[in-house]
Amino acid sequence: MKAALLALSLVGQPPVQISDSVPNFDIKSLCADVSVDDKASGLPQDASKCVSDEAVARQQLNSIWLTVPAGPRESCELMAGSGQVQSYVELLICLKMIDWDSPSTVPSQRPKQGSKTPGN
Repeated sequence: MKAALLALSLVGQPPVQISDSVPNFDIKSLCADVSVDDKASGLPQDASKCVSDEAVARQQLNSIWLTVPAGPRESCELMAGSGQVQSYVELLICLKMIDWDSPSTVPSQRPKQGSKTPGN
């Protein structure tokens, strides 16, 4: 029994379950905090703009969520949902940065040294 408990404790925590839907974040709370931070920094504090940006990002995420492979979804969901900041904008940016949907955007290989390139 002790060996089983020891083995279980060494395994660590179970993997995080990634859902088939966009996570639920409290954007009103996030945007209220952002507004307070903006005010303290001398910036205009328009919480309604923040709420609007988050709502648009969530709509975009809803339309692409199931087309995103599980790996990038998991990484970005953990990043965007960790700590006090839970943001759909951050989640969408993370997925775009991973560029999961555009494998054709990989830069082409440079010509080998000594080979002629067009225009030379």
